[in-house]
Amino acid sequence: MNAGRPARPRSFLVTATPPTTNGDLHLGHLAGPYLAADVFSRAQRMLGHTVLYVCGGDDHQTYVVTTAERLGTTPEALAARCTHDIRETLRAARVSVDTFTGPDEPYRARVRGFFRDLYRAGRLVRRTWTFPYDPRTGRHLLEGFATGYCPECLAETCGAICETCGHPNEPGTLLHTAPTGGRPAPAAVTSRDVTVLVLPLEDHRARIEAFYARRRSTMRPHVLRFVDEMLARPLPDFPVSYPADWGIPVPVDGFPGQVLNVWAEMLPGLMHMAATARAGHDPEGTVPDVWARDSGHELVQFLGYDNTFHFALAHLGLTLAHGGLAEPAAIVTNEFLHLDGAKFSTSRGHLVWARDVLARHGADAVRFHLALTHPEHQPANYTEAEFLTTVEARLHRPLAALHAAADHAGDRPAPPDTATTEVLGRYRDRMLHAYSMETFSLRQAAETTAHLLALLAARAAADPDAARYGLRAVAVWAAPLLPDLAGELRHRYGAPEQDTGRLQEVLTAW
Repeated sequence: MNAGRPARPRSFLVTATPPTTNGDLHLGHLAGPYLAADVFSRAQRMLGHTVLYVCGGDDHQTYVVTTAERLGTTPEALAARCTHDIRETLRAARVSVDTFTGPDEPYRARVRGFFRDLYRAGRLVRRTWTFPYDPRTGRHLLEGFATGYCPECLAETCGAICETCGHPNEPGTLLHTAPTGGRPAPAAVTSRDVTVLVLPLEDHRARIEAFYARRRSTMRPHVLRFVDEMLARPLPDFPVSYPADWGIPVPVDGFPGQVLNVWAEMLPGLMHMAATARAGHDPEGTVPDVWARDSGHELVQFLGYDNTFHFALAHLGLTLAHGGLAEPAAIVTNEFLHLDGAKFSTSRGHLVWARDVLARHGADAVRFHLALTHPEHQPANYTEAEFLTTVEARLHRPLAALHAAADHAGDRPAPPDTATTEVLGRYRDRMLHAYSMETFSLRQAAETTAHLLALLAARAAADPDAARYGLRAVAVWAAPLLPDLAGELRHRYGAPEQDTGRLQEVLTAW
């Protein structure tokens, strides 16, 4: 691999799925798209590329309503409090987003305009859907208001999407549908036919197939398997509106008592977040819309696997229907992180709050362990005991040995020998591979760093100069993963903040 500075600087637009503002981030949330997108963004900046990393609160989920009812507050108050808490937790984890916004009036205006334009262009159509209906509450049972069993994999799930297999369900297709939330269940659930606004995904089949034929190398295997499953049958209509009173009202006539589907809202919502971030860097407005198809930005989206349908098919369909938006260059998914062998669950109290672990152990220790155990391709498990053991054995202990040895090397160690240069060159190349969009892997970045620390620590007493050079290399190449440690090492050993030049030149300059 060429270790020199990239010949062509690239521009990346990075998104992480907006978290639902019905609670703070637990450790399972942090282990997912937010940490991965942060490491990717930091790495691209280190390599000389331009990056906008955007996210924001997902206030209009029905889960905000059901949680507010359970807590005896309003959805508005809950969303505002949780947006503040999430921002603080991301800050404590050193997750540096360029913007983290909520749905203010400019946001709502952009969302309304996006769907009004699609409707006027004939891209959205009317369909009659059958919704389960709770006559006691007057609520249509959809999204978080409904519970039942997935018609695809038979797992227990809520409405819209099955978290287990990722397949969508129409409100009427859940098996054994019942109400959820903070109110008693009625004696019986009836049904109502409602005319809603939909995007017919099947109309875009040919272009969706062509897109995935072009982009197979930058999609996670589980995404491709899911898309292949969906394309093996007629694609469903994607609901753009549904009957509810929490969210953004439908901006066209003929849909009274309906709001925009929050998962449809999310695409223009992220576009607004990106525009807000761009304006923060370019207040004069000299740079065009970064989400535009010809903007030159590569769109890289990080999300949990359970959101795959919405990003890989629904949002792609909306993008194709619009015609002027950037298509994803990569969709980077993660599976679930479990706690003591079971899913994190706010409702059951089966969770560990991310801010609590960060306060006790610091950002780098948490980032290191979550990267080592990152659920890239299959579920992973977290236990407190394993966290403490792993961080001590694979980070703190080798670092202590290396610091002790490096102190004996003095301020001007001898130039690195061939063996040291080769080892650190291989470390650099493997970290560059882990940070690349095409082969991005949090696990590989963390494992490679842990292996280097172990190798250097085993030889530290015999070769203190190599220990010092190794710590300087970690300060450069592990900085996206361990930003606090990298800053400490730069201060202690004089390593440069960034360097993508040839390793031999870096080492001799030190």
